[in-house]
Amino acid sequence: MKSVGNATSMRQPVVFLRRRLINFADRALRRLRVFPFTLLHAVLNAAISVVQRRRGHLVVCVGRVAEKATMFLPGSVMLWLERVLSGPPGHQYYVCMRLPREAATPNLHEVFSVLLAFPRLRAVGLYWDETSLADDLSLMQVKQGRDDQTARATSYEDIDLPDVKHFEEFLHSGHMGIDLPVAAIRDVQTLLKRQAGRTPAVCLNVQAELRALADALVAARPDVWFFDLSSALPFAKATNSQSLAGYGLTLHERMALVQAADAYVGSFDELGCAALMARRPTVLLGGGNGAQPDRISRGDRAVWFPDPTEPGTLANPALQFLSSHLEQSVK
Repeated sequence: MKSVGNATSMRQPVVFLRRRLINFADRALRRLRVFPFTLLHAVLNAAISVVQRRRGHLVVCVGRVAEKATMFLPGSVMLWLERVLSGPPGHQYYVCMRLPREAATPNLHEVFSVLLAFPRLRAVGLYWDETSLADDLSLMQVKQGRDDQTARATSYEDIDLPDVKHFEEFLHSGHMGIDLPVAAIRDVQTLLKRQAGRTPAVCLNVQAELRALADALVAARPDVWFFDLSSALPFAKATNSQSLAGYGLTLHERMALVQAADAYVGSFDELGCAALMARRPTVLLGGGNGAQPDRISRGDRAVWFPDPTEPGTLANPALQFLSSHLEQSVK
């Protein structure tokens, strides 16, 4: 009886200590307001990212946005990402963008949409001052090794208004592709089925000064359904054209539409880039400086008119290009 009493008396402090540890852990987790598995997942991800950065599989890229590039920012960011995310297939990227503090960025939400469409991005940071950027970079940069404590270099690039060189590089690039939300792709496919049916569909996205070109294409091909994404209103109402300017489509939905349609005719902006990435037959307009040829082709899939000055002269080559590809799609 005495040995049983001694064992019971020794077990009581152990039980009491265990209860205190459980209560302490419970209070700590309640204060953290984090589910234990979420905390474990965050710690594991942080450890994996450190290993990947040390091996060079996780790259930090920084882009400084010029003030004059803010009005064309989604397209500029798309062209920039195509250049900097060109590493080996297994690499992932941290992207930091330094935005001008004074300049207005009315299309910043569309920049988010562009960034989210690139699957190789691991994290994205937007900054409006150099101090915050420098503080975060010191955390993301890793040392060369245990013996070499110097930080690995980070690539800096200026995100400016794209020039002819950037457009031409993108035109002939291999294109890594983008991943758009499933909901946007599904909604666009429903729109195509309801409006176009089995009729070939072409997306139009032309500037106001080239509105006559779009109207000429619509009039010349009554057997094709045209989705007009441009904000400029058509000169004439056509039965085979539908303006989507007032539909309130998000950038992801517009990009999904140009990638699902049979062809694209319009500006060399983020929508033109999306059409090229999907390898759609593409007629690109604008972006030149007058020093390049009137027409630059990429095989039989895309043609670029850098300086479209006269809509009348563009109608025939654009129609020939569209007709050859639309007949192939119908077959």
